[in-house]
Amino acid sequence: MDTVENWFSTLPEYLKNELDLFTKVYDQSVFINTIPAGKGRPRFSRRGHCYTPEATKKAEQLAHYSGQQQRAGVLMTGQIGVLVLAVFPVPVSWSKKKQTAARAGIIRPAVKPDFDNVAKLYCDALNGIIWEDDKQIVDGRCIKIYGQRPGVLVLSWQL
Repeated sequence: MDTVENWFSTLPEYLKNELDLFTKVYDQSVFINTIPAGKGRPRFSRRGHCYTPEATKKAEQLAHYSGQQQRAGVLMTGQIGVLVLAVFPVPVSWSKKKQTAARAGIIRPAVKPDFDNVAKLYCDALNGIIWEDDKQIVDGRCIKIYGQRPGVLVLSWQL
């Protein structure tokens, strides 16, 4: 978890204070070292066959693998609370002033993927790894921010 602590230290100060409560109550955490992705809609072939987009499959596999590597103990049962923190890279095409504002949390990523699709991808990917099924999640939050080091942190706790 040293990587997570280093990554966490790069977050904006206001967010560290806001997340202080969550970091004290969580039971399990998973860090996925990747640019956050959202769950894609199912696609249909001309013959009516339904399939999952390749980008979604790869993102879910990475999250699933990360969850397996960082798994701590048995599957969570009962009602669960979840926080998904998605840190996006700051666009390099932006001016230095705008990049600084994004890193400080003044500008947030109000762009695709939608926050609910981000949460859905990572909660689905951790089924059978952290919790039995994501239907157990009764309290959830997804935060999208810009940061120096992209990644996704999923914190979960028993309610």
